[in-house]
Amino acid sequence: MRRRLLLFFLPSLYTSVSNANEALWNCTQNKDSKEWVCVGEKKPLEKTSAEPTSVSPASAKDTQSVPTEAVESPQPVLAEPARDAAENVEPLSVPAEKAEMEVDAPKLPVSTKADKDTSQVSVETKPIDQPLAVSNSKKTLQTEANRPGWTCDAKDADKNWDCKLVGADPKGQARAVETAGSGISLLTPAFDHNEELTFNNLKSQLKYDPWQNCMAPGAQKPGFVPERDLRDVSPLDIDADYAEIFDNEIYSYTGNVEMIRADQRSVSKKANYDTVSGTLDLQGSVYYSEDELALHSESASLNLASDKAKLRNALFIAPATPIRGRASTIYRDSSALSRYKDVAYTSCRPGNQDWVVHASELKMNKTTGQGAAKNTWLEFKGTPVFYSPYLSFPIDDRRLSGFLAPSFGNTQRGGFNLTVPYYWNIAPNYDATLRPRYFSNRGVLLGGNFRYLTEMTGGRTDLEFMPNDSVLDKARYLGSFKNSTQFTRHISSNMDLNYVSDKDYFQDLGNALSTSTYSSYMLSQANLGYANEGVSLTGHVDNYQSIDRAITNAGIPYRRLPQVNLNLNHAFDFMPLNTSMDAEYVYFHHDTSHNPLEPDPRPLGQRMNVKPSVSFPMQTASAFLTPKLSLQHTEYLLSNPDGEVGVPPPVVPSSISRTLPIFSTDTGLFLEKDVNFSNRNYLHTIEPRLFYLYIPKTNQDNIPIFDTSFYDPSFDSLFLENRYSGKDRIGDANQLTAALTTRLVDAKTGRERLKLSVGQIAYFQDRKVILPGYQEPLPGYFPDTDKFSNLIGELGAGLTDHVSLSSGVQWNPHLNDVVRHDAALHYINEPGEIVNLGYRYRKNIIIPDASGKRLYDIINSDVSFHWPVYNDWSAVGRWTYSLLNNSTQESFFGVEKENCCWRFRVIGRRWINSLIINQDPNLQNTALTIDTTATGVSQTGVFFQIELKSLTGIGEKLDEFFEQQIYGYQAPKDRND
Repeated sequence: MRRRLLLFFLPSLYTSVSNANEALWNCTQNKDSKEWVCVGEKKPLEKTSAEPTSVSPASAKDTQSVPTEAVESPQPVLAEPARDAAENVEPLSVPAEKAEMEVDAPKLPVSTKADKDTSQVSVETKPIDQPLAVSNSKKTLQTEANRPGWTCDAKDADKNWDCKLVGADPKGQARAVETAGSGISLLTPAFDHNEELTFNNLKSQLKYDPWQNCMAPGAQKPGFVPERDLRDVSPLDIDADYAEIFDNEIYSYTGNVEMIRADQRSVSKKANYDTVSGTLDLQGSVYYSEDELALHSESASLNLASDKAKLRNALFIAPATPIRGRASTIYRDSSALSRYKDVAYTSCRPGNQDWVVHASELKMNKTTGQGAAKNTWLEFKGTPVFYSPYLSFPIDDRRLSGFLAPSFGNTQRGGFNLTVPYYWNIAPNYDATLRPRYFSNRGVLLGGNFRYLTEMTGGRTDLEFMPNDSVLDKARYLGSFKNSTQFTRHISSNMDLNYVSDKDYFQDLGNALSTSTYSSYMLSQANLGYANEGVSLTGHVDNYQSIDRAITNAGIPYRRLPQVNLNLNHAFDFMPLNTSMDAEYVYFHHDTSHNPLEPDPRPLGQRMNVKPSVSFPMQTASAFLTPKLSLQHTEYLLSNPDGEVGVPPPVVPSSISRTLPIFSTDTGLFLEKDVNFSNRNYLHTIEPRLFYLYIPKTNQDNIPIFDTSFYDPSFDSLFLENRYSGKDRIGDANQLTAALTTRLVDAKTGRERLKLSVGQIAYFQDRKVILPGYQEPLPGYFPDTDKFSNLIGELGAGLTDHVSLSSGVQWNPHLNDVVRHDAALHYINEPGEIVNLGYRYRKNIIIPDASGKRLYDIINSDVSFHWPVYNDWSAVGRWTYSLLNNSTQESFFGVEKENCCWRFRVIGRRWINSLIINQDPNLQNTALTIDTTATGVSQTGVFFQIELKSLTGIGEKLDEFFEQQIYGYQAPKDRND
């Protein structure tokens, strides 16, 4: 994900903006009418015994869009433009005593179709000393509704002012704006106190606060209906204290000039419009706002005919990013090209200037999507930290070649490492990223990736090469190729090919945050498939490469070169009958071992399996019954492996076949009832279920194990037709599963508040088909002769909207002991308040060693959290501890500082990378134990990240790591990533 430097661009400007003045509103309620009368004060109210003077009807007028026809009013005073002789060019003055005047509208466009606008302009006149009460919007000019002082708003129904007082009456005194503490600063603040006041005022004019949810994960701006598309069809309303018209060509407005059109609104002290040149000049505390922009300037000159503009000493807020800033001059050369002088901007909320970017000159071209800046420098916490005489950057989502943000870290095996990536935008559908990386302990690693995308296919290639590892004195490398192709609607293919030079590559040179701690293999695979209704045909090949020194050659899984699967199914409409057939062909290959310390070589072979089935699903709204009959036939064609010199190879038969019928019946009920707890309505369900399975016993001891293992016991495994994965063993069965599930569902929200499932298998005969190497019972205990399976219970509960509980337990009736137990308690409260507590217990039925240690049992505690502690600082961490071995399995702890404009993180991590593996050759039921005496059993690392929001960041990207390690954590979705 690329970070890029973002600078603001000025959207189309056609009118301009603001409050009538920046004074506080003074509101008084009429005792008789109970109506509020509000006046913006420039001086304290005079104390008189008389009732407060009401604002004139003109000043309280709702300034909604005016139709092109004349607007009727109770007592209109209409004046036609002067039609004097050319030599008598006296301006037409509108006396202040006149209440309202309507004139032919000048063509004042506010959109790209400006010349087609013929709407009229209504000019309201009031005494010059009568302040304008702006009432066109529901939103007040106060920055926060809950701040002390008066907050006034216009009611929709009667347009009367609704004023509320919070705290003590300020009585005309100015209200202070919250600002961040000065802290340590080497520079004068980029924005002074008055400018911060103006920024707060600009923010209040937007339809939403751009920084309202700035730290919430995935936060987006509040939804509103944009009015930009209405500009071409909306009339332009102008409200002013005084108006003059010269020769019916030049219109001059003075005193609280307010212009409104669709989403655009401007307030200024003066405005002049030349209908011949199409020039609109605004002077005196000019405010402008629209859906995606708010700005303030002392003057603005807009050429509406040529779509040009010039503003001086402008402050702006672009809420979509969001950013705010200042420019001494803004030149708009066209609708696509803008130039700026003496620019300073930040993404921090008003009152915070932790980081600011400065540039002497800036150009932005929306046609090319590129921007360029000269003499650019960045200050952080009042300290200059970066300078560049020239920068080129993207201003939209189009890609540009250039350097990306560097990352760095430190690990025990690699030392300090620094990566400076370079992005190369080759073509719209091709790109590459070069990632040279330096390790202080080992040398330089050259890496990069290439991506491509066409109408039919897409993929990427990753390569890394270290010419010489100074520790090992040899070259090391890694290669990866991924491709996905959709040939037709039904035919597709996928490839994921990976290879690494040695087993220690990831431990020494990999990204310690993204590489799985317990990964033992690199899998390469490719497939080609056809899928259509009722038909699926897939060809698959794969290969495994060991990247763990504890894995011997014999422990690597078989390659499938190839595997072909055909699945057919059909349901009949006229009767409850479903038919299906699963067919498979696979060739298993394995490298021959020549290590005398490893077991005998494993046989190679081909396996063909066909399983047709027919089922009769019968279902009503509250019950179901599904009998099913299958016939599974398997053929093996085997070959003997090569033996050592002088040592005969193991003898295996050349061919083996097996045919087994399988019968099952699945039935259940769904019962529901409305209940009420604590004045809340719930739907309570009871769902009993029975599953019967019968498979006759067939001797399968002579069949080698290619890809078969036990399923780990769980509630869902109670309803499987085979207790083994793969097809090398079909377990004999004569058994009945009884289970019960109950749910509690919130009737109002549909949220599942509680789910409890309990189930157990009753065996009617002993199990004779076993998997070699897995049955190692405790003295006197043979699980294949038990009459009952583990009693399995699973619980999930949403205790509140923020607290949830999940738990699972398995009780062995023969041992009268709990053999599995998992529990997790989650507290998640947005944003960033997360605590997870977990416990895991597994008693593997293995004889303890001579010292009495239960090496293959697991008793772990797991704690993870992300929690605010003080003033935007949060603590983050995870600790997995083995209660059996009294040792830490994995841990990391760090701190995070985040506000609306920047984020800083630092974590220290300790993790295990040396394991002893008790591994059956097929690798499906691997037990992992920590070798605490092995050299390099653990590694430590320290990782940093600092990000200036809407700008760039350096260091390791920790969000993805936190998402993997902390349940419930969501990375903030930066719209500018």
